[in-house]
Amino acid sequence: MTAAIATPRTIPSLAALRAFVTLEVRRAFRNRRYVLFAIGFPTVFYLLYTGVLSGGAAADPTATVGGMPWRTYFMVSMATYAAIVAAVGGAIVIADERSSGWTRQLRVTPLPASAYVVGKLIVSYVVTIPAIAAVLLAGALANHVELSAASWAQILVTLVIGSLPFAAIGLLIGYVFDAGSAQGAMMITLFSLAILGGLWAPITSFPDTLATIGRMLPSFRLAELGRDAAIGALPDLAAIAILVAYAAVIGALVAWRYRSIEATAA
Repeated sequence: MTAAIATPRTIPSLAALRAFVTLEVRRAFRNRRYVLFAIGFPTVFYLLYTGVLSGGAAADPTATVGGMPWRTYFMVSMATYAAIVAAVGGAIVIADERSSGWTRQLRVTPLPASAYVVGKLIVSYVVTIPAIAAVLLAGALANHVELSAASWAQILVTLVIGSLPFAAIGLLIGYVFDAGSAQGAMMITLFSLAILGGLWAPITSFPDTLATIGRMLPSFRLAELGRDAAIGALPDLAAIAILVAYAAVIGALVAWRYRSIEATAA
């Protein structure tokens, strides 16, 4: 009588991806860097800049920028910045995992290699939600920003969905730079997007050349969509097109870099 040969049960790719994403989300929320820079800094900076550091001018409830109350305008700017920080923040983790050999270890698990990238992208989306919500909550509770329930929800959804290009930037940095240089590259990228994109100061105060550059950046366009949501206006199709274009180009670079690394590891 021939003994039956037991075959190991395989875990479906979807189940492996779900387990991977769950683990990564938990790790992200326990990461002090995420809590400090993605949630703490944008929220505190918003409260300080609309109150303590404003000398009373920006704290004036009647102050406006582009026809929008200053407190609402800057709330959207900081919520956008929080989303960008959260989305790009995965770059350091990816670079560390590549350097430590963790990504090579994952190749012997049921998780497909491509699912690692997809999982990181999903995590980038998930971690933007608390970061954005913290700034919006500060605006509502501390600065008494008054919007309809639909507008609050629309801002949150718009900024989360629109963070795709920045999640792609995080992947690209993580795949291009090593663990030692990824943090520097990420910080330069974040500061450039924030300053030139008009998130820390209205772009209308910029010289013409800088303002033209700023309007071409995805950070400015995402904040623009957030402000449209705040006033209940239809989203600007040009802003959407620019964000999609950035996501497509950066995504193509990520795919190229990913294939290069996989071909080297094979």
